[in-house]
Amino acid sequence: MEFNEDLEQFIFEYNGLIFAWDDEPGEEYMEQVKTISEKYNAHLDLIIEFMMPNITEVFGKFSSDEMKEKLGKPVVNYDNGQVNYFEQSFDDTHIITFEFLDDEFRELQYFSIDG
Repeated sequence: MEFNEDLEQFIFEYNGLIFAWDDEPGEEYMEQVKTISEKYNAHLDLIIEFMMPNITEVFGKFSSDEMKEKLGKPVVNYDNGQVNYFEQSFDDTHIITFEFLDDEFRELQYFSIDG
């Protein structure tokens, strides 16, 4: 766990995801990290399906595998229930974000492409 000056958050990388907290998490954070990374990776196809229409509208058509590659490493802000893609490679100006309402990544909402 380290404090990232750019994000101004505590971050921890695990299983291809970056986790971020505003305040240093307690000792129980590792259970959250394991659960979230497992569920995110298990439901990545559903997440891509959720994002596909908006990404296609803004950036053009891509296969699911291309989208996974272009999204890059997600930053999961568990406190806010958000996943951000700061280093996506569709372009160099936008941040892609969505919110998750449960640890299962089955209830997704508020997709945005900001820039």
